Amino acid sequence: MSDTSDFRYTTLGEGDAAMAGIMDSTGFLPEGVPAHWAVYLAVEDTDAAVKTTTELGGSVVHEPHDTPYGRIALVTDPTGAHFRVVAN
Repeated sequence: MSDTSDFRYTTLGEGDAAMAGIMDSTGFLPEGVPAHWAVYLAVEDTDAAVKTTTELGGSVVHEPHDTPYGRIALVTDPTGAHFRVVAN
């Protein structure tokens, strides 16, 4: 999808058929943050999913926000495991 020094990102599949993506985040993550995977769960409504997450004991790390890839939020489950919810 992009191969510039500011943003390197590619997906497995294209458009709505994309099932995975990989990004070079060395340009914006703080020094010392190791490589890691991010799990995205497709939802109908990001804001509703965030509300349900908090009602069930999870917490919000990054509030819902609009991106070119959909409305995304970063949340945790009650044990602290991070995951993202995204609605297109």
